Amino acid sequence: MIKLYFKQAFFQLRENRLISLVSIIGTALAICMIMVIVLVLEVRITDCVPEVNRSRSLYMKAMSIHQKGDTSDNSSNGCMSLTVAKECFKALTVPETVTIVSTGGRMRISVPAGKTMTVDNLETDDTFWKVFSFDFIAGKPFTAADSESGLPKVVISASVARNLFGTVEAVGRTVQLNLADYTVVGVVKDVSKLAVSSYAQIWIPFNSTEIARKCWYDNAMGTFRVVILAHSEKDFPAIREEVERLRQKFNDGLQDSEIFYRGQPDDRFSFIFRHWGRELQAKEAYLHYLLVIVILLLVPAINLSSMTLSRMRKRMSEIGVRKAFGATANVLLRQVFYENLLLTLIAGAVGMLFSYACTFLLNDFLFSNSENRAQIGETSLSADMLFSPWIFLAAFIFCLLLNLLSACIPAWRASRMNITDALNQR
Repeated sequence: MIKLYFKQAFFQLRENRLISLVSIIGTALAICMIMVIVLVLEVRITDCVPEVNRSRSLYMKAMSIHQKGDTSDNSSNGCMSLTVAKECFKALTVPETVTIVSTGGRMRISVPAGKTMTVDNLETDDTFWKVFSFDFIAGKPFTAADSESGLPKVVISASVARNLFGTVEAVGRTVQLNLADYTVVGVVKDVSKLAVSSYAQIWIPFNSTEIARKCWYDNAMGTFRVVILAHSEKDFPAIREEVERLRQKFNDGLQDSEIFYRGQPDDRFSFIFRHWGRELQAKEAYLHYLLVIVILLLVPAINLSSMTLSRMRKRMSEIGVRKAFGATANVLLRQVFYENLLLTLIAGAVGMLFSYACTFLLNDFLFSNSENRAQIGETSLSADMLFSPWIFLAAFIFCLLLNLLSACIPAWRASRMNITDALNQR
């Protein structure tokens, strides 16, 4: 019986080709729009290599400092010094670990008497490799001893290794970073710029450069951020409480100024939407995003529902004929259901293909932001970033329900009408 329903549904699609095509494209575009919007957010928020621990990480993007007793909103805003990073975050006992990371920059890397290129770099510590999960092609990360001693060790990406040496087998070789000799200890797969907390093309210990000594304003402001890896999300409140205690302890040691974090450390969503020097209203950000999604769904959905309703009204006489030959209300409603299910299935498949095509073709437009615009690498997308069956399923079910409501209501009314009225489309 189901096979017969689908055959009849295909026949109806062929009989009304223009309306069917417009309905399919309209439903596909509705699904495509919602998926693109949500995929853009998902790529930036959900766990993906190398940021596989986003869901249990807290972030400190920036901090503020002002004079003690200042009740105005005047403050200096920016990254923290190494002193603050160590005393206020490395000293945490609740989380699994904490990594200190520079804000990133560029360096000239070269092979002695060989090729030279400019690369994006990060300066960090050994726990960086515990918070983030990189795919090592060769070698291994620099160790805690390397980091503490400031030994000139470097991890490079595969593309940098191929550019400089013609191969990824670069472990043990010497490169020059701003004319200083460094030994390659590891080679990793290239990282997408979408991994904003861990992206670089080379990674070195911050103790191997002068960056650790760059600080100002009571030795509190500097060029570092921190990422806190919790054992689980349940530990977030306890971590924030400990962060606040350490902040107050640090402020007690300052004579004229005090630091504050404006609601940080943040979970991943808040981290993405936070701007320096402002209080973040996370609920407003969520509502704003939800409103955009609802508008993108409702506008095409209403048009599709009107089209489906008009199509069903034109079929009143057909329903009357079928009813005259003994078709029950349940049979008629099942037929309408399978017709709309088939139409939405086709549109869903087309919409999903559209969404992935748009995401890839408009990659730079969708994912370019102030943090990665000036970086050299690629905003490449991997399968684990894009594959989200729940998003597609939610958009598909929403469109199916709207199409069913707009089709089943007039079909239900027609199935209960007098046969003569249905035949005359009254």
